[in-house]
Amino acid sequence: MTDIHPFYLSAAGELHTLVPDSAFQFGVLETMRAGHGKIPLWEFHRARLQRSASLPSEDLNAVSASLEQVTSRTQNWPEGARVRLRYGVLQDTGTDKPVWDLRVEPLEKASPWTNGVLLGLCGTRLTGDATRSPFAPGTRSLGGGSEHAELYGCKLLVRDVYTRAAAEWPARATTGEPLLEPVLLEPNGAVIEGIRSNLLLRIGSDWVTPRLDQFGVRGVMLRWLAGQVEISEDTLYPSDLAKADELAICNSVRGVIPARLLASTPEVLQMDSQIQSPVRPGRATSVLQALISEELW
Repeated sequence: MTDIHPFYLSAAGELHTLVPDSAFQFGVLETMRAGHGKIPLWEFHRARLQRSASLPSEDLNAVSASLEQVTSRTQNWPEGARVRLRYGVLQDTGTDKPVWDLRVEPLEKASPWTNGVLLGLCGTRLTGDATRSPFAPGTRSLGGGSEHAELYGCKLLVRDVYTRAAAEWPARATTGEPLLEPVLLEPNGAVIEGIRSNLLLRIGSDWVTPRLDQFGVRGVMLRWLAGQVEISEDTLYPSDLAKADELAICNSVRGVIPARLLASTPEVLQMDSQIQSPVRPGRATSVLQALISEELW
């Protein structure tokens, strides 16, 4: 089989490389999955992109046309593709006109998420600014709360708080072991999200997810799932994670992944036997995974 290589697209056409995220003054991000000639959640990504950045029609049409090229070029990639769309304003260009680009790379034959994830609580606290639209007029002077709820829940290119949270836990790359997903709380201690995912708690016969009206990214996979099964939102704390009958995370590239809460701290993680064994999906989590396989990919 011919080797599969990443490729890069922008308004200027195909590129050999892309500038780093740090080259942007501000912007938003959409990370999508492509495969079998489609991007199954594009309508939800597009809706969040428009809510976050209010793209003019010419930009949105150009992005959509390039994504058609992406689906055509990746339709025979055996594991599908990860598509990273950036839309933002570059630094030091003398213009505030936003630009966009796409990074398209193959998904791994053996997913690093296969063995589930371990949830590690972070001391870094999530702020409303971390997911508030940088494009809305006067955004930086707005207070929190439902009055400006439409400005929140965006996925930003500037992800400093997530970088700091990730740095609290050691990187794990051991084959056969679960990945570690750092979990962010808001200033009052309520659980919000993983650094790459939304959280799902199975409590009795119900699925519950943390409230995302003032903090956290309103995930596309979470939105899709909420249209298929009943998922309620509530204020949740670490004790709720500990008591849940099942834990899972979800995102738009990996779907639903079973999770387990770590009792250890970063300092003693390497001595914790929990890190060795895979996290197996419970019955309710398996139902969600099957739904995604049947309906999306």
